Amino acid sequence: MANHYFGTMIISVQGLELLIVDLKSLKTIERVHKELPVGDDLYRHQPIKFDLVDQMATSLRGFLQLLNDYQIEDYRLWGSEALSKAINADFIADQVFLKTGIKLNWLSISEETYYRNQAVLVDLRQKKIASSQDLTYLVGINSGNTTITQFNKLSFVYSSYYSLGPVRIAEDLQSLRQSAPNSVEVLSDYIDSKLSDYKRLLPQESVDGPSELILLSSMPLSQLTVENEQNHTLTADQFEEIFDRVVDASDQFLIEQYGVKETEIPLLLPELLLVRKLMHLTQAGSLHFSRNTVLDGLAINEAVSNGYSKYDFSEQTITAASNMANHYRVEPVHRELVTKFALHLFDQLKPIHQLTSRDRLLLQVASILHDVGAYVAAHEHYLHSDYIIRHTSIIGLSIHERQIIAAIARYHSSTTPSEDLSHFQKLDTGERLLVAKLAAILRLADALDDDRQQKISRISVSIKTPALVITVYSNDNLSFENWEFAYKSQFFEETFGLKPRLKQRSVSSK
Repeated sequence: MANHYFGTMIISVQGLELLIVDLKSLKTIERVHKELPVGDDLYRHQPIKFDLVDQMATSLRGFLQLLNDYQIEDYRLWGSEALSKAINADFIADQVFLKTGIKLNWLSISEETYYRNQAVLVDLRQKKIASSQDLTYLVGINSGNTTITQFNKLSFVYSSYYSLGPVRIAEDLQSLRQSAPNSVEVLSDYIDSKLSDYKRLLPQESVDGPSELILLSSMPLSQLTVENEQNHTLTADQFEEIFDRVVDASDQFLIEQYGVKETEIPLLLPELLLVRKLMHLTQAGSLHFSRNTVLDGLAINEAVSNGYSKYDFSEQTITAASNMANHYRVEPVHRELVTKFALHLFDQLKPIHQLTSRDRLLLQVASILHDVGAYVAAHEHYLHSDYIIRHTSIIGLSIHERQIIAAIARYHSSTTPSEDLSHFQKLDTGERLLVAKLAAILRLADALDDDRQQKISRISVSIKTPALVITVYSNDNLSFENWEFAYKSQFFEETFGLKPRLKQRSVSSK
């Protein structure tokens, strides 16, 4: 079998899914879904039942047999963030490994959003979705979460996340049908209350105006419109017609006329009301339905990693980091200059650090965000930067990667890992080395504009063992920069075994 076939699997609160794809063409070979009612326990804050975990393992063994039939040895298993919040999540991962031999990797909600976005962006670029508006919202709805991502002319603008989904709504208001005289009105008020701050909390970068909404959902609404009415796009008026027909319909009517599963009937009204509210908030004139899931994006990401595709979606992560820096009022000229210097140092030091392009992205995000803590207090701002980064979702980054970026920001200033062992030792050996290398580079870059006066316009780097010569181009007096550089370069020397040396040339020099 072709060695460019890849298998990717996910366990979520809806069940399990397997996707087998040809990485060269991104053509789907097999897609298998196994439903499991995991959310029933999860949203009642109960441990996932043992028999459900056993069913997960049984389904995974079936997936493994299918992968074996295709002679596929390259595959991954992921778990959704919602499932990772289960009381017994560690037990689930352990039992899955013991029963199948597969390691379960947890995804963050920002990663799930990022991968779904990738798949939809590819469809938009290939004109598989007929988009007529510059402004597009990608709305991902699963059982308990909703993410809203805005794109303007296919360029990422922002992403926001809400702990709000049909199953969570139904669980929160499970007695509503029996106790409320008007369940639609109360449900609508409930959803409005959860989204009341949506407009107020939009980042300054957000764009306003008429839009299109693309729904990525595993909930009953997508099945209702796509499968039964054979319509992948609805105008706002058509959506309202469906809403009016369905909102007061009996359970039997929904089952017979629309093919809604009996178990999903309690979820249909919450999802309809949620989508209706989001269409109003985003001024959406039409609603597209996308079949893409997290697995489609993971497959695209794998194709990129293996060199079969040249798509680059890192812009989303960089833009999200810049939005975050703007929110915390980080001085833009300083951060842009430090980022430029840090990336130049990284590129020129490749033979020395032997790090990857993904590590370069982590350094770039750390450079953009290293001063966010000054919003809390200038004194020991690096500690506040660490906290803010660790506790803020950034699209496209795992929770673990955020922890690494937070550590890099923590050590960009006066404290070094060697002086902060209690914190640094929480990382494993490989991660400590990565943090040390990237923090050492960021410290040098930050020292070159420590007084925020942008005296240095550009730099060049040359390695002359045992020295690293950084030539800076400036016509100003750099006495302060030389003093700060001498102090901050000590950690670089400890890390790389090269002594940084600053050499000044006039701006007119070539």
